[in-house]
Amino acid sequence: MNNTSRFKMRIYSPRWGGNDLYLFIKTKDGWKFENYRCKGEVDRGGNPLFYKALASESISYPAYLEGYMSIAWEKVDALNKEQVQNIFDRLSKWIAASENDLN
Repeated sequence: MNNTSRFKMRIYSPRWGGNDLYLFIKTKDGWKFENYRCKGEVDRGGNPLFYKALASESISYPAYLEGYMSIAWEKVDALNKEQVQNIFDRLSKWIAASENDLN
């Protein structure tokens, strides 16, 4: 797969009452990460910017999210773009479910 494929997460922000968009592009060592607030290189698990962005929006997330982000990174080259986007969609729903469980 060409690594310019962009994968999106839409995650509900209780702070703003709407979904925020988080973009990921696979790189050799991790992801290019971007949201409306920041952008830059992160590792395979999304550290540090993805989690700083979630924290700045007061978004709670599951304890094992970093591991699943790494698994998604590993699968990018073996799956088609739609299959990888489905992984990101499921992760977005998991974060939302975690947020709801904590409130």
